[in-house]
Amino acid sequence: MFKISIALISLAVFAGAVSCGGKAPAGPKEIAERMFEAAQARDYDKMYTFMSPEMQDEINEAVLARIEIISFTIDEIEYSDDSTEVEVEYTLTLKELGSGDTEVMEEDMDMIRTSEGEWVIVDM
Repeated sequence: MFKISIALISLAVFAGAVSCGGKAPAGPKEIAERMFEAAQARDYDKMYTFMSPEMQDEINEAVLARIEIISFTIDEIEYSDDSTEVEVEYTLTLKELGSGDTEVMEEDMDMIRTSEGEWVIVDM
């Protein structure tokens, strides 16, 4: 009975430590996925939260309004030697709303890790 009690107490302490601990910052793949999900939903305010201010300035919402993201995949992530920069290769399937034409694009984006440990898109 004593061993079972110790095991249950240990499990409870571990669960409490995990649930009370800080949430780890999202990695580059999760950031890219969240950004594309926001773009698919046309939630541009949320989409911008994953980008640097300079990257935000480069986005043309009028162009985004004319396309629909049908699907996306994150294909590969290449880290710099010091793991503070990454290149994320991705594939987008887009549909032009006016004509209905679809296009598959293979592109990449660059991200940097901020001093707070968060990944931010700096170039697409």
